[in-house]
Amino acid sequence: MKPMCRTMIPFTLSVITTAHLSVAFAPEHTGIGSERTKFNRALIRLASAPEDTSKPSVYEYNGQCHRFNGEVFAKSNCWGRRPFLMRGAFDPGLLLDKNICGDDNSWPTWDDVVDIASDDDSESRVISHKPGDEESYELLLGPLSESDVNEWVSKASTSKSRERKTLVVNDVDRFYPRLADWIHNNFRFLPNWRMDDGQISLSEEMGGIGPHVDNYDVFLIQMTGTKLWQVGLEKLSAKDEMDRTVNGLDVRVLDRWGANTEFEDFTLNPGDLLYLPPRIAHSGTALTTGCMTLSVGCRAPSVSDLISRLAENLSSSIEENAVRRYVDEDLLDGDAGVFSPGLLTETSKHQARQLVLDSLLAMLGDDVWWDEFFGKYATEQKRVRLNYPVPLGDVGFEESEAANDIFANAEATIRSVLDGQAVLYHAEGITFAYSTLPKNEVNQTVHRLFTNGEMWQSQSETSKTKNDCMGCLFQAVANHRKLDSQLLLSCIGGDLQCGRYLEAVKFLQELVTLGVLYAGES
Repeated sequence: MKPMCRTMIPFTLSVITTAHLSVAFAPEHTGIGSERTKFNRALIRLASAPEDTSKPSVYEYNGQCHRFNGEVFAKSNCWGRRPFLMRGAFDPGLLLDKNICGDDNSWPTWDDVVDIASDDDSESRVISHKPGDEESYELLLGPLSESDVNEWVSKASTSKSRERKTLVVNDVDRFYPRLADWIHNNFRFLPNWRMDDGQISLSEEMGGIGPHVDNYDVFLIQMTGTKLWQVGLEKLSAKDEMDRTVNGLDVRVLDRWGANTEFEDFTLNPGDLLYLPPRIAHSGTALTTGCMTLSVGCRAPSVSDLISRLAENLSSSIEENAVRRYVDEDLLDGDAGVFSPGLLTETSKHQARQLVLDSLLAMLGDDVWWDEFFGKYATEQKRVRLNYPVPLGDVGFEESEAANDIFANAEATIRSVLDGQAVLYHAEGITFAYSTLPKNEVNQTVHRLFTNGEMWQSQSETSKTKNDCMGCLFQAVANHRKLDSQLLLSCIGGDLQCGRYLEAVKFLQELVTLGVLYAGES
């Protein structure tokens, strides 16, 4: 199966995702137990955000705005602190229907998601369980077989007993560009580098993937059907989660959910949105067949993530701070009569520790070095993907087609974009970010663009990005998923002989050649 692409976009053809990371197996929800603790709804404050977040009960929006947006969410003061619920946040009928021009809907349909899950390049899994049995969860990695596809498309029960199944597909936005557009447009209040993917789950009635805890912020949007969410009133530590995880399963499921967890119940209908900050235990159960939930997930690096990458960086570096070695010129000074060869002395331990501290502090204290390190790290792909993005030279044009196609090569592509015949798009799933460093020792401002773990930089005499061609271009490319001639020319001007114009065109051609940008009809 080819990803669902825009018209005349030869650059968004098949991509490969092979990673099945442990975080991807984090369960989503369990079936409803026979016993459930009830709590006073007065805990939910409707008018304003809380001052005390020690018990992060769900904040249910009840304001004048009828649709979700960044301003409404920001004013709730819930980000990272407490769950947020908004009824009717989006119009599912509008988003699941084709528009009057016949274009694809912004949200993929049930069948679209099943089709993606059958692709060898997709990351999908089926989680099954028997409602009420926390030890019955089983995991089957995708892709779906032909018989599986037929069962899921028909929405017939795939269970021969009490077993219920949920299909979870990651990176749906990478296969379905209209969903990538929709996520970009509706969640622009968050930094690019914090965004992960659009994951969609399909569930039978009573299906779910178990009560669990996520390490990241997530927006759960009900697309079709109805789902019951049980949201814990406390954040669980990593140790608490480990102590409460059911042993022997391929998915992380919290044990004794109804007995050990204080929670609130919420039934979500199509268009409703529930935001959960990290470490809030939660469980979701489909109340109807044909239940679809979109999860817009965020990512945040842990200390171990950053230190591991820092260690990788140092292991291949030839910088002085990385290759400096332990020295002890005073080793043989002093009284040799009390020497003990097996002793790790306080002096040696102190000098080894100081060696590491001095080198790390020298690097971490260097703003220019850290900017490059973090920019590259933050824009790397969140999951391992082979041969993605697809370089322009690997698209596979026939020679006769290439001779006449405005997208045949990078030079022709950028020329057609600047002439207004086409536009550029971010490759789905690729992160862009930019930074501006203060004036350096030669009184120049450094502008940088990061994408897919790589960096480009330019220097200028001005600290105002809008007055610098490349700085303005870096910012435009990072901030806009869609780049048209008006936006690009507002940065680089139209003087074809200007050195900065030629530099900008060459830069855009390089991004297209790498496949991180691709072209489509205007």
